[in-house]
Amino acid sequence: MRLWEGQGVLTTTIGAGDPMVTPDGTLAANEWLGTYDALGNNRHEAAQLQDSRDGASPRMKFGLPHIDLETYEALKADQALAKDRDLVIYRAIFGKGEGLRPQTPIQFAARLTMKSVEFTRRMSGRTDSPEMEYSARVLLASGEEGRSRIPGATYTDTAQRERAAQLGVASDSGCVFIARNAQRTFVIGGDR
Repeated sequence: MRLWEGQGVLTTTIGAGDPMVTPDGTLAANEWLGTYDALGNNRHEAAQLQDSRDGASPRMKFGLPHIDLETYEALKADQALAKDRDLVIYRAIFGKGEGLRPQTPIQFAARLTMKSVEFTRRMSGRTDSPEMEYSARVLLASGEEGRSRIPGATYTDTAQRERAAQLGVASDSGCVFIARNAQRTFVIGGDR
C-alpha cells in the first residue's frame, strides 16, 4: 500500500529504485492514496524522521488512528505479516497551491524495518454520543539499530579478549587502549 500526506491520488512513475517498465515497454505508474479526507483531516500519523547515524536508531511509530472495525480486525488478524517488513519513505516537493500532476518525481528518504504492531480500541471522549474508536500503529527502526552495541558485552579489554577466545582467536588487543583514554581530550590538527 502506498500512502501520501495529501488529498487525492498521487501518481508517480518511480518505484523503489528504478523506473518500472511493463512487458509492453511502457513506464508503469504507482498510485499513492491521500491520507487527508474531504474535510481536511489527516487519517494517518507519520513520525518525524530522525538521524540515526550514531547507532541509536530511535524507534518511530506510523499509524492509522481512525479506522473502522472491519479494517481493525483484518489488520489484527494479519499482524504477524508486518514483522521485519520494510517501510520505505519518499519525499515529493509541491509548491504552495500546486495541484497534483501526473508523473510527480519522488526522492528516496529512508528505509525502516517494522518491529511490531500495536492496536488500540477505546471509547471516544464525546459525551453526547460516545462510540468505539479503533487504531493501528506499527513500531519501526532504521537499519542502524543495534550497531552501537556489542552483543552481551562492553568495550573493555577483558570483554574483547573473551570474545576473541570464543571465536578461536589467540589474542585481540583492540581494546587495550580504552581504559587509558578515559577522561582525555584529543586534538587533531592545528597547533599543539
